[in-house]
Amino acid sequence: MWRAETKMADFPGGWNEPAVVLRDDIFEASHTYRLKGLKQFLTVVEAQDGGRRYYKAYLADRLDGEWKPLATTKEKPFAGPINVRDSGPHWTDSFSHGELLRDGFDQNLEVDPVNLRFLFQGITDEAKRGKAYGDIPWRLGILEPADQEPSMKHR
Repeated sequence: MWRAETKMADFPGGWNEPAVVLRDDIFEASHTYRLKGLKQFLTVVEAQDGGRRYYKAYLADRLDGEWKPLATTKEKPFAGPINVRDSGPHWTDSFSHGELLRDGFDQNLEVDPVNLRFLFQGITDEAKRGKAYGDIPWRLGILEPADQEPSMKHR
C-alpha cells in the first residue's frame, strides 16, 4: 500500500513522492479512516483468495505511522465468508469494493468503532461463474454488527 501527502492548502496538488507503507497480500480498494474517540486510524483493504474477495484491516496510531495487522488473513478477515452470516437467503461469497459508512462527509473520514457499517458489492460463486468481469451481476449489501458478529443485509 502506497502513501503520499500534501498540505490542505495545496490540495489537490503538491503531493510528495509516494512511499510503500504496507506490504502484504492485498489487492485493491483500500480506505483509511479516523476512529472516533480513539487516537487511531483503521485501513481496510480488499484481498483475494482464488476468485473470492474479502477484506483485511490494519491499525496505526498516526497516518504516517506503522500499520499493524488487526484482521489480515482469510481465516480471520475484517469481512469475509468465514465471519459474516446472512440475515436472509445466501447471496454472496465475495466482498468487494467496500467502504465504511460515516456520519459526516469531510476529509477526516471519521467512523464510530462501536457502530461500524460496511457497504460493499457481493456476488455468489455460482452467479459469477463463466462471466466476463463487466458482466458480473454484483449486488450491494451492508454489513452490520449483530451479536458480536457482522451480518449482511442485501439491498
